[in-house]
Amino acid sequence: MKPASRSEAQAKADRIRVFSDELQTPELASVLSLTPEQHARFDAWSGDALRSLAAQFDVDTTSAQKQMSWGMRIASTLGGLAICAAIVLFFTSYWGYLETPVQVLILMLLPLLALAGTEYAARRERTLYFAGLLALVSLAAFVLNLHTVGSIFNIASTENALLAWGVFALLLACRYGLRLMLTISLLLLISYTAATLTARLGYQWFDFGERPEALAVFGLMVFAVPFALHHPRNADFPPVYRLVGALTFFFAVLSLAEWGLQSYLPLEPKTVERLYEMFGLASSAAAIWLGITRQWNGIANTGSAFFVLFLFCRLYHWWWDWMPQYLFFAIIGMIAIGLVMVFKRLRTAMERAMEGRLEA
Repeated sequence: MKPASRSEAQAKADRIRVFSDELQTPELASVLSLTPEQHARFDAWSGDALRSLAAQFDVDTTSAQKQMSWGMRIASTLGGLAICAAIVLFFTSYWGYLETPVQVLILMLLPLLALAGTEYAARRERTLYFAGLLALVSLAAFVLNLHTVGSIFNIASTENALLAWGVFALLLACRYGLRLMLTISLLLLISYTAATLTARLGYQWFDFGERPEALAVFGLMVFAVPFALHHPRNADFPPVYRLVGALTFFFAVLSLAEWGLQSYLPLEPKTVERLYEMFGLASSAAAIWLGITRQWNGIANTGSAFFVLFLFCRLYHWWWDWMPQYLFFAIIGMIAIGLVMVFKRLRTAMERAMEGRLEA
C-alpha cells in the first residue's frame, strides 16, 4: 500500500529498517532461516524501498538521520519563535518614529511576505522545516497586524480576533500539513468559542479562562472531530485533534476540581470540587481504557498522567493537614507502586484480549 503522507512513509521506512536489523540478530536467525538468495532478494527490495521513500518523501532511513531530524525540528521551531520575538521587539523600538500610513503599509505587507516565503519554502523542500519556521512567522505577523491596527485606530478588543487568528493558522496547517500550526489553531478556536459563550452570558469575553466548563465541553468536541472529519492529505492530523482536545478537557476539569468557585453549577464550591474530582478520576480512567483498546498511545499516557494527578490532589486534600508529612509521602509512594502494578496488569490483559481477537 502506497503511503499517503510523509508520516506514513516514515513509519513504513522505520518498519523496514527495524526488520532488516532484526534479521541480523541470532535470535531471529534461529527462528527464521533464509537462504543466501532470499537474503539477497530481501536486501535488494529493502534498499530499493527505502531509496524510493527517501526520494519521494525525504524520510529518514537510519537512526542517525532520525535524531538529526528531531534536532532540525526543534531548531526550526526555536528559530521561528526567535524571529517572532525579533519582529515584536523591533516594532516596539522603532514603531513610534513611523507615520501612520507607513505603519499600516508595513502591517499589511509583513504577513503577506512571510506567507509568500512559506509557499516558496514548501515548494523547495519536502521536510517543511523552513516552511514551518516561516509559517510561524506568518502567524505572528498576522497577530501583530490585527493587534497593532486596533491600537492605531482605537478599535475595541473583541473575541473575534481569536477567530481570525485561529482560521489563519488552520489554513496554514491544512495547506502545508503542519501539526504545530494545527495545534495553535485548535487552541485559538477553542478559546474563541469559550470567549464567545462567556460574553453571551454577560461576562467579559477575556474572562473565559475563569469559567473552565466551556473549555471542557469544547475540548471534548475537538477530541471527537476525527470521528466525523477525515484528512486524506494529512493522515497525521487526528492524533493532534485527540491530544489537544484531551489536554484541554482534563486541564479544565482539574481547574474546577481545585477551584469550584469557577463553576456555572448552582452548588457550593466544595461540592463542585468533590464532584469534579470524581468526574476527573472516572474520565481519566475511561481515557486509559480507550487509549489502550484503540492503540492511541498519546491518549493512554494522558489519561494515566491525569488519573494519578487527580488521585494525588484528592489525597492531598484528605490527609495533608492532619498527617505527618513523612507518613503522607510514604503512603503516596506505596500508592504509586500499587498504581504501577495495576497499570501493568491492565496492559497485559488488554494485550491478551488483542491477541485473542487477532487469532479469532
